[in-house]
Amino acid sequence: MTKTMRSIRIFILALGIIMSASMVSCKKLLDTEPGEVLGDGQMYRNVYDADAAVIGIYGKFMGLASKYTILNELRGDLLDVTPNSDRYLNQLNSFSVQEGNPYADPRPFYEVILYCNDAMKNFKRMLDEGKLKQSEFDTRYSDIGALRSWIYLQLGIQYGEVPYVTEPIEKIDDLKNEALFPRLSFGQLLDQLIVFMEALPFKNDYPSGTTLLTSVDSYSTTKFFINKQMVLGDLHLWKGDYNAAARSYRAVLEYATSNYASGTDQYYEVYRMTYSYITGANWTNIFVQPYGERYSNYENIWMLPFDKNFKPENPFISLLANSGGGKYQVSPSALAINDWDSQMRSDATPYDLRGRGASWTFDNSKPVVKKQIAAYNSQTPFEKNGKWILYRAGALHLRFAEAANRDHQNKIAYAFLNNGIAGSFDRTPGVANRDVTNMMNSLDYPEPYNFDARNGDFPRFRSDWYRHTGIRNRAGVAQSAIAKSDSARFFDMSNPDWYTREVTDHHGLALFLEDRIVEEGALELAFEGYRWPDLLRVALRREKEAPGTGVTFLQSKINAKFAAKGIPAPDLSNKAKWYLPFKWN
Repeated sequence: MTKTMRSIRIFILALGIIMSASMVSCKKLLDTEPGEVLGDGQMYRNVYDADAAVIGIYGKFMGLASKYTILNELRGDLLDVTPNSDRYLNQLNSFSVQEGNPYADPRPFYEVILYCNDAMKNFKRMLDEGKLKQSEFDTRYSDIGALRSWIYLQLGIQYGEVPYVTEPIEKIDDLKNEALFPRLSFGQLLDQLIVFMEALPFKNDYPSGTTLLTSVDSYSTTKFFINKQMVLGDLHLWKGDYNAAARSYRAVLEYATSNYASGTDQYYEVYRMTYSYITGANWTNIFVQPYGERYSNYENIWMLPFDKNFKPENPFISLLANSGGGKYQVSPSALAINDWDSQMRSDATPYDLRGRGASWTFDNSKPVVKKQIAAYNSQTPFEKNGKWILYRAGALHLRFAEAANRDHQNKIAYAFLNNGIAGSFDRTPGVANRDVTNMMNSLDYPEPYNFDARNGDFPRFRSDWYRHTGIRNRAGVAQSAIAKSDSARFFDMSNPDWYTREVTDHHGLALFLEDRIVEEGALELAFEGYRWPDLLRVALRREKEAPGTGVTFLQSKINAKFAAKGIPAPDLSNKAKWYLPFKWN
């Protein structure tokens, strides 16, 4: 047995011993340093060993948090270097990565993938030997398979061409050998991932009663695990199958329908982007509130906790803070700050409340990213608790809007971006005592775009989506309206009824709304790891449609970041510069 396989099995074995022996502690689970190699017969003996493998893999996965965030934000337009940034961060920022850059090293991603491969192979063996029930196998195999697929998607985004390995291998360094492991193009990789994900035996969250759903050092594990429908939606969105993407996202949007009693807050609120609890100035509670807090859980879909009592340590404090344990290695870009400050709220007052004091703040007179360190206090520098939010409702709504827009459902996209289904499908807003039977809904639209947001008393309606509001309306900023000059480009203005005007330029309108969705992504999701993927996805899409337009789109975004600092931008006219070199350290 090689060192690679030995280390994987030692790691998983130790977790199994702990999990089987007693109530799991994150510190014990993630800090274990086993000292000897034990045989296969002492591993993967029962469902608790399988659970230990799952939790252990997520513990290993958490070590990717800083790499994921830096690669996906510093290469975009919203995060920037500081005087404290080392040469590696500066290389990423200027698209001039050199060999030996630890952030650009793909090896840590593949280390987690190999843990996944080993566990999935052993889950199959346990099923064959009767050590796992079919339902126990289906849930755990699908969970780890989805996590592996998400990691591969990240590899495709960063490197373009990568080896796709789904079985355990003896030597991790063999992955550098293209003769042994040929690299797939990004498109080929997406095809493989979609086929695999669609074939998974279980695509929902772990069902109630699953032994993995427990409390670990006071942290509920319910949100630990990846959302498979989100992964499927993302894969289809990257591939350009927009209807399939929207269907997967709709499954997540409807999570509350099948998990909460009708009429409860959770039924109307969870993942539905509503007008209560975390609207306006309360939006920052998504990040400020502790892991597991009730109302922020209405928003957060997949997240993992950092705690001072177990490894890995919260990496964001060192990266982002400018006091206490912070080294202030990256900061909000001037462009990002200007974008928030230039917004107008719906009450005609200036600046976006999601900016200053929420997404970013001042620390020792310097602008710092606040989202990931919202609970950090430099006066107690060793208190490093936090949470890594990987999927949340804000991202879900923008992705659904992006898919809908490209699937010729522009009005749905507009509703999700701006003022919600009820607001966008109401031709007589503000009229009291109305019969709303035939308004405030898109029930005549095809699935997955048929929403019921009716809210009235004559007759009474409190439909599933009646509390829904759009991204901008929730934040309290003015709608991203289509100006009259733009309306003339896209609509038949000879029809005096604004509600029934036909679109005359569908592609032009789709591009216009796509630009607005990208702009809104900067305001809603900055610094969370979405930015470079969003820019790259749109650039690749447009480049495929009309060569040169994707380059122009991406170059303009990066140009704006550097122009706000008054320095020249890197040249991204060569698509090869959009990807990192696949080099191992």
